[in-house]
Amino acid sequence: MRKLLLLLTAALFLPMAMNAQALNVEKASGLLHRANTLRMMDNRFKAPARADLGENQRIMGHYDTDDFSTDGLGITGLPGTMPIATVIEPDELSMFLGGKIVAFRVGLAQATPITRVFVAPIDANGNIGEFTEWRNSTGVVGWNEIALETPYELNLDNNTGLMIGFDYTQTSSNYPISAVEVGDIYPSYCYIQGSWQDVGLDSYGNLSVQCIVESDEFPDYSIRMSKLKTPKFVNMGDDVEFTFNVRNYGLLNVDANALAIDVMVDGEKVQTLTNPEAFGSNDISMGGVVSTQGLETGEHILTLTLATLNGEPIENPQSVESVFKIITGSFPRQKHLIEELTSNTCTYCPLGASMLHYLLEMREDIAMVCVHGNQSGVDPSNTAQCDSIFDLVGAGGWPYAAFDRSVGWEDDTNIACGIGYYEQYHQMVAEELSAFLDYLADETPTFATIELNGTTDMETRKLQLEVHGDITPDFDVMMGEDAKLTVYLTEDGLVYRQLNQGRWVNDYVHNHVLRLAVGSVKGVALNKVGDNKYSNTFEVEIPAEWNIDNMDVVAFISRPIMNGATGVYTDMYVNNANSVSLKDLAAGVEELLIDEDAVPVEYYDVMGRMHDTPQQGINIVKMSNGSVKKVLVK
Repeated sequence: MRKLLLLLTAALFLPMAMNAQALNVEKASGLLHRANTLRMMDNRFKAPARADLGENQRIMGHYDTDDFSTDGLGITGLPGTMPIATVIEPDELSMFLGGKIVAFRVGLAQATPITRVFVAPIDANGNIGEFTEWRNSTGVVGWNEIALETPYELNLDNNTGLMIGFDYTQTSSNYPISAVEVGDIYPSYCYIQGSWQDVGLDSYGNLSVQCIVESDEFPDYSIRMSKLKTPKFVNMGDDVEFTFNVRNYGLLNVDANALAIDVMVDGEKVQTLTNPEAFGSNDISMGGVVSTQGLETGEHILTLTLATLNGEPIENPQSVESVFKIITGSFPRQKHLIEELTSNTCTYCPLGASMLHYLLEMREDIAMVCVHGNQSGVDPSNTAQCDSIFDLVGAGGWPYAAFDRSVGWEDDTNIACGIGYYEQYHQMVAEELSAFLDYLADETPTFATIELNGTTDMETRKLQLEVHGDITPDFDVMMGEDAKLTVYLTEDGLVYRQLNQGRWVNDYVHNHVLRLAVGSVKGVALNKVGDNKYSNTFEVEIPAEWNIDNMDVVAFISRPIMNGATGVYTDMYVNNANSVSLKDLAAGVEELLIDEDAVPVEYYDVMGRMHDTPQQGINIVKMSNGSVKKVLVK
């Protein structure tokens, strides 16, 4: 067994000042920040490694591999000694009851002193019992293994959880917290201003803290399922394909076909699966297919429940579930939205912009917006709206970006991810991102089109804008009645200084700069008119210092964006986007030309209503030769 670091002081068993506390399940906003460092591509593909344990020892934690993150996090606004912890739930604890904790394992992204490790029982109401602590003096990058001179006996009832955590040294500039996307993700808590507060670490992964438990009574079988995945949307009549992982945390292997798992749709059993191969303390991937025949349009729940093992019913069986929606139709996606989060004092932001430039060169279906923040100084393009967007998308630093506000590029919970990759990886990352955008288009059907019409009066500098389009008959079911339409104005060609890998560039050109979120950064409700159509109008007076010739309108339809502190990132995705230059709107639309071969036969307004004669404003005119023209009638 790997030699453990011995404590420099004896174990302490003293009640702490933090007793009689309860967990605060509301997330504290804006505390965590990610290190502003360059990123290696191979960090994303690091294979898990096993801890070296004795025959009667097991890892207790939300995950039991040696994975840790080198892309660290920190609560830089609260320097000092910071207690941080997570809670091992009763079902996770069940196989360890009767054993004893003999060591802690703490993974760090950056070296910092770990001065104490501790445990405390948590009742079903979230009330924290008496703390037991052990003093410590270590804190290297990677895993710190801390032997306990006096073990902790796990004599808890079946309804009690256990808080496990440690104290580390937080400064105003270090990022030592490691969080990884392994297993099911659980919240973590910091002791801040007299209470344990959820700091939103589960948006990044599980806290890298584990206990080594020793027992002569580990069960033969303790089977758990995780990572059940289904498509978000399924066409009516198509099958639903699903995958999940299963593992035995007990001592024995599960023979092939020995485990039966019931598969249910909306509570009705539709089939039973068995494991195709033997497994033990390693995850194996399983999957299946269920039919949508007989199911209505809208939301449905797929549930998997452990049923029998070796022909015997499983006591207190675990269940996992996933939601999918059946749809009846969709449209081709017009553009993907990229929101780049940048700052002129961010030394690696030009690298992020360079990587995205590769992507823009590859594709013509991207609506680009750069949101400027104040990293270590005031960015000339920063506004209060920029700050709101930064907080809402849950960015942890610079340079970051959100891609259709969808999860899955870097992990399964965050919509904003770091893009400060080394230059030699830019082409490769851009190619992967392009494939990711294609994946989003395939996995998330588009339920609305976006057309941008209007005029820009160059003299008065007033923009008259209409955003309109078609929506599917089941749009409200698919996107929700609270779906939002958001309109941004951006500008290219802004020249001011930029920190670039430690050197100031005075004439750096900033493009796609967010100037204004029209109406609200959170968007507005779609104004639904006619049969399966919508139309929203906006009027904006363009400030004199903005160059209309270099400006674009970007419009997109999405789920409502929430405060990043809620952690509900998976429900903020952009369903469609489009963009047009103000210069094109300033020019109006082509004039109607009547010649011998083509005369107008039908007139339509922007709402699709047919008229006998041209109407004031924009007309869609069908010509006798079958062509279609746009006409502006003043």
